[in-house]
Amino acid sequence: MKRQLLRLLLRWGLISASLSVLLFLAAGTSHIASLRAYLALFSAWLLVTMLAVDPRLARERAHPRNAGIDDGLRFATSFLFLLTLTVAALSLGRLHLGVNVPIPLRDAALVAFALSGCLQTWAMIANPFFSPVVRLQSERGHRVIESGPYKYMRHPGYFAMSVSAPASALAIGSWIALAPAVGFVLVILRRTQLEDEFLKKNLPGYAEYARRVPARLAPTR
Repeated sequence: MKRQLLRLLLRWGLISASLSVLLFLAAGTSHIASLRAYLALFSAWLLVTMLAVDPRLARERAHPRNAGIDDGLRFATSFLFLLTLTVAALSLGRLHLGVNVPIPLRDAALVAFALSGCLQTWAMIANPFFSPVVRLQSERGHRVIESGPYKYMRHPGYFAMSVSAPASALAIGSWIALAPAVGFVLVILRRTQLEDEFLKKNLPGYAEYARRVPARLAPTR
């Protein structure tokens, strides 16, 4: 248990440090208050999520059993999210483009990012099959999840992600970074459609669940 916790903390530290170095290098400075606030919140959210998620799900997310059916989309979401953060830091720090987001809107966007993070973590806690790849996890007893946020929408994690990227761009302070953030949202929408179709065809009970909860990405009740 101690060794597992140590590995988790080391992984968290490596991710947090790597992201901080990337964004500070892109900005050319570490003295942008909104960037520091975003990185602090991101790091705190990441740690809480890593500690809260079931270890079996953590292993599945780190090392999926097979490649799934949409590896391209998985790479695209990761790339576009990092691109959003990098463009935000670059435009705010090195480029000084003069189109920065007002401070009150940055603060509101940071709150939106925090709330989207909470929703994503809630979805991961409620759904032990929250894999980064679209596949039927029969070896783990894959079943339909209807508890937690899944009572209100079929893909709360994707909904949270679609909020987090634009919120990240604005929280750091860049209008320009909304361009890759919109690309991220479009990929998430495509992935949601792909996964929904896959689950309807392959996961017993999912088609009935979809009729009971018609919303894919927005709460209905």
